[in-house]
Amino acid sequence: MSFSSDKPLQSNQLPVSIEFPDTDDKEFNNVLTLTYKRIADTSNTKEGALYLLNENANFRQFYTANNPQKNRNSYRKVFDLVILNAGVIGAGATVSFPHGITGLHESDLIYASCTSTDASPKRFSVMGPTVYLDDTNVFFTNPLGVTLSQAIVVANYLKN
Repeated sequence: MSFSSDKPLQSNQLPVSIEFPDTDDKEFNNVLTLTYKRIADTSNTKEGALYLLNENANFRQFYTANNPQKNRNSYRKVFDLVILNAGVIGAGATVSFPHGITGLHESDLIYASCTSTDASPKRFSVMGPTVYLDDTNVFFTNPLGVTLSQAIVVANYLKN
């Protein structure tokens, strides 16, 4: 495993080896607890795990066009657009909000998971061009003629 100075990647990296103090050493519990926390954090933020409202490395890697032997890291950020839009997104409405992603270069996979406010709710997913990112904002257009009570956008992307 290689190590990186990239903060989202660092938060999910485990040491290749670890030297535990003797079990009777007063630092043993601290080292063991910290190691367990790092293992739990790493496992929980990998692909298919926790989807938090902040940037995480998703540990997918993409080739670089000029050098296929060099990989680029993919990241994931989640947005709750209903909360950002004061509780609902109307039928056919388009909303946008700053995404706060620095160095956004290319998209990986961007989609939205939605639920309508109907008496018998519709649950569906949408992808671009209904949901997309530009350099500064995340954009979402409600594709149905119903008000949404949920619109969670999951953006996976590459940075330069």
